[in-house]
Amino acid sequence: MTQGKPVSIRDVARMAGVSTATVSRVINDNGRFSEATRERVERAIAESGYVANMAAKSLRSQRSYNIGMIVPDISNDFFSAIALHVERTLAASGYSVFVCNTGNSAERERAYFTTLTSKLVDGVLCISGLNELPENLLPDAIPIVCIDRYPASGRRIPRVSSDDVRASRLAVEHLIGQGCRRILYISSYTADYARQDRATGYREALASHGMAVRPVDTLFVTGTRPSMEEAEELVARRIAQGLDFDGIFASSDHTAVGALKALRAAGVDVPGQVRIVGYDDSIYTRLTTPQLSTIQRHTDQLAERGCEVLLQMLAGKTPPAVTIVPTELVVRESSSK
Repeated sequence: MTQGKPVSIRDVARMAGVSTATVSRVINDNGRFSEATRERVERAIAESGYVANMAAKSLRSQRSYNIGMIVPDISNDFFSAIALHVERTLAASGYSVFVCNTGNSAERERAYFTTLTSKLVDGVLCISGLNELPENLLPDAIPIVCIDRYPASGRRIPRVSSDDVRASRLAVEHLIGQGCRRILYISSYTADYARQDRATGYREALASHGMAVRPVDTLFVTGTRPSMEEAEELVARRIAQGLDFDGIFASSDHTAVGALKALRAAGVDVPGQVRIVGYDDSIYTRLTTPQLSTIQRHTDQLAERGCEVLLQMLAGKTPPAVTIVPTELVVRESSSK
């Protein structure tokens, strides 16, 4: 190739010994060609440094091949894992992903929807902190899929999520089965999102076993500081009032770690005196002593199913309104000897 001259699709075709039409079919993964041809073309692309003209491709297809993804807190390993799987899944279909971190701010989330519209994204995947997604938040031509949370909306927005009520009941019933008779619940923080499915599961499990549901046994994280720190302080304060509980169900692994730190600082044996179950099966659960029992929610499946639903919508299809990804209770040392 002439130095400084952009590599063209004709150059790639000449190197691979095929027609420009064949190169185009391989790049767009559209049409008939052999696996050997694909390998020759891809090798020629790699050796020549050819970069497809995405602007021209977008004009022809009327697509930007960009997807927006809204997350509440990219520093949270649950959300960052979903974002990572989304990026990998959509890259395989030729899409780039704009990740928008709202920092648990409802105002910033609304602003990001406007920004993504101006960037002409083809679609949006959203882990929302809003209680409601107004119909006019995005143009109707831009499909949106909610992952994990599902705010109310007059617009048909498919969701891909876990059954948090069932999973929470499973966690609390495990603690009851291990002999716990007074179980605290530690909340998690969201911007405006009002659904409290994990709290609902907690209450249902207690009620189904004839155990009292005491408002004082719910400890609320406010979001003013990292949830791990807040949970540690809340549990330390409760211990100072007297150790009148023998179980903790935390709505996130972050708050579960905070609770464990408070118990260990107070000399309380876990799981001998108090048993703990967290939520999400993050890396933190395997870094503590004892290791934390938790609910596994399969971030890879949440991301992949979310991408599948969005790609169906981009293809003009109507996906299911609800896709539920299974959850599992992972029992470790914090709740069982």
